[in-house]
Amino acid sequence: MKFASLRPIVAPLVAIAVCVVSSSRTDAAKNVRIFAEQLVATAVSAPDAGGAIGGRVDITIERWSTDAERESLHGALSEQNVATLLLGLGKVFRRAGVVQMPGAQGIGERARTRRVRNLKFAQEIKTPTGRQVIVVTDHHLGFGESGRDFESSHPEFTLVDIRIGPDGKGVGKLAPATKVAYNEKTRSFELEDYGSQPVRLRDVRSEKK
Repeated sequence: MKFASLRPIVAPLVAIAVCVVSSSRTDAAKNVRIFAEQLVATAVSAPDAGGAIGGRVDITIERWSTDAERESLHGALSEQNVATLLLGLGKVFRRAGVVQMPGAQGIGERARTRRVRNLKFAQEIKTPTGRQVIVVTDHHLGFGESGRDFESSHPEFTLVDIRIGPDGKGVGKLAPATKVAYNEKTRSFELEDYGSQPVRLRDVRSEKK
């Protein structure tokens, strides 16, 4: 039988095969989650707790926040009102990522398990010496804390200001809402008086997912 006579049969079969392969690749691609950034670090307790090492922290950034979200957060912080701030953070329905922290020690087995908090905001800024990563959550982040100190009397907001150098390593510091400054030049948030504040994350580095 000549190939020409088989063409009406072969062509549809080839088309079906191509569709099946393409569909499989599409389905596989849907199951692969791409993260914007995966940071790992070591928690450090506050100076009044001895600056002890508190275990591994994982910060998974799923997406970078939009300009509109940045301006919304800026406006909420400018109000200097907890209720307004929480309302502004609550409007971010799609999370920016998650942070996984070591559990608290000394208050039961359940409390020792790792704790996960959603990130409401994430921003990356290129700097002359590397880059800066800002993440915000509407919970207290108890990096390196133990016992009842893990919970805060002001749990509504924490900003993490991470500075990463040209060698890819960095440190992170924490800021409550009252210690957040807005840099008009870079249009970004940062910890007020960064240099004088204690390190709460050390050995920060990026990991590929």
